[in-house]
Amino acid sequence: LAGGMGSRFGGDKQLTTIGTTKKTLLHFSILDAYQAGVRQVVLVIRPDLTALFESQVLPGLPTDLQVQLVAQQLDAVPSGLGNVSAARQKPWGTAHAVWVASAYLTQPFIVINADDYYGADAMRQLVAHFAYSKHWAMVAYPLRQTLSLHGGVNRGLCRVEDGLLQAVEECTGITEKSDGQYQGFDSTQHPLALDGDTLVSMNIWGFTPQVLVTLEQALRQFLAATPAPNAECYLPATVDDAIAQGQPLQVYQSADTWYGMTYQADLALLVDVFADK
Repeated sequence: LAGGMGSRFGGDKQLTTIGTTKKTLLHFSILDAYQAGVRQVVLVIRPDLTALFESQVLPGLPTDLQVQLVAQQLDAVPSGLGNVSAARQKPWGTAHAVWVASAYLTQPFIVINADDYYGADAMRQLVAHFAYSKHWAMVAYPLRQTLSLHGGVNRGLCRVEDGLLQAVEECTGITEKSDGQYQGFDSTQHPLALDGDTLVSMNIWGFTPQVLVTLEQALRQFLAATPAPNAECYLPATVDDAIAQGQPLQVYQSADTWYGMTYQADLALLVDVFADK
């Protein structure tokens, strides 16, 4: 998913290169997936970034990797909804971003954010999962491994039982306090004390094509309700609803550290991490 606006970052972070590597964070994630056995990639992008992806990202990828660019057009909505994109500028959200790629998602697939780096272990676990299971899946990370040194972050707190995801609770503004404890805010902006070992969702999912039906239903409900100009239809919320209705989703934990670009200042750490790659 590479169609975000990068408002907190202040630019198109999905195309920001990492130090002297001259490569994007997405480049390293794709190579991890390639090493795990993936041979098809679908990049969901903003229409205005097509030429830049073609010139800056695609040439550095393995030649035997099949890559499809899909523009996340505002008027690409389920049939029968009319002109719901009038006066809209912000993308419809991550649920929509996956749904617009439906034509190319005909086998089990992994979903990641272009501006996050998940590590090779996460890719290997999801590829291995679909060798024996038709359940949906995700890779979770301990909260302490997913924070920024430069400001609060939003995370989905995972409730897991017997290896299956039961629910995801959105928590905003999470920071590490001076005493080494963690704090965030729930949906009502009530402060929450958090455990650093709590597993959180970082938007790396494994789905079967069945999820596309679920996403279309969620989009129809979202768009029919005449959403506010800045409202979005989020993938985690859609997944949470499906779980509540009985959809099994296996949870794995990564042995690697997650890295991301929430703020411009996060780039300095990434330069060090990827200096030798």
